[in-house]
Amino acid sequence: MLKITRPLFLLTLLLSASAFSTLSTSAPKQNCSSDDVQLWTKATYATSGSDLVIQGKRVRLIGLYSPQREKKQKFNTPGQPLAKEAQLFLNKLLANNDLEVGVEYDTTKIDEGGRQLVHLYLKDGTSVQQKILESGFAINRPAHSNHKYAKCYFKAEQTAREGKYQLWDYLEKHPDSHFPLVKSSELTSQDTGYRIIQGKVLKVMKSSTNIIINMDTTGIRIPKKHWDKFDYNKIKQLKGKTIEVRGLAYLYKSVMFVIIKESAAIDAFNPLNPP
Repeated sequence: MLKITRPLFLLTLLLSASAFSTLSTSAPKQNCSSDDVQLWTKATYATSGSDLVIQGKRVRLIGLYSPQREKKQKFNTPGQPLAKEAQLFLNKLLANNDLEVGVEYDTTKIDEGGRQLVHLYLKDGTSVQQKILESGFAINRPAHSNHKYAKCYFKAEQTAREGKYQLWDYLEKHPDSHFPLVKSSELTSQDTGYRIIQGKVLKVMKSSTNIIINMDTTGIRIPKKHWDKFDYNKIKQLKGKTIEVRGLAYLYKSVMFVIIKESAAIDAFNPLNPP
């Protein structure tokens, strides 16, 4: 059972906290169940498979990257597979539970865009993140040092991948979609955005500003300010191995790059693998 620990009015206070304020770091849990829900409240609606509105505030679900819908503002951003379906799935989860949700915070409470970062629960104790990942409507996105349920979220993604649910089924039927996973050797200039890239490591080195991991067509960069989260000796051992890296791919001078800030962004170092 979930434990209600704080009154509802705290939501407004917490949602207005300054960006990147932090809570004490918790040890990663083996499952997604919570005994530390900070508050219960009513959600309003989901704006994507990983974002929703609570009391007029933007909220992002920790550990999720769901497909994004097409955007036609200043720069046109193509839509990703099953974006509408992922949004509908989350809205149905909320509606089927009378919009009542339990909110739990982690190390970092607010992201760069001012969105609240939360672990979310339904009234029967179900982890919303676990449900979405197991159903295949999102992939795991390690970010902001919010790792309390990292192992459980990676396990939930693995369940969907092995069962070929939703995004994974779509990828098998439409391999040219290159989402949510693409081989580095098959990347095109259109494959920007968040995804998992699989490739063989050809080069590992360290400059004054970055740890450099090069695949055949993809450059992985770890900025110096994040080196404390990585073991460079273990990274050097990746040379010659085929790995998967998840992150935001962008094109620079006709080369695809991904900047990573969390060690779990590399499959060899995620919590499902032994240290």
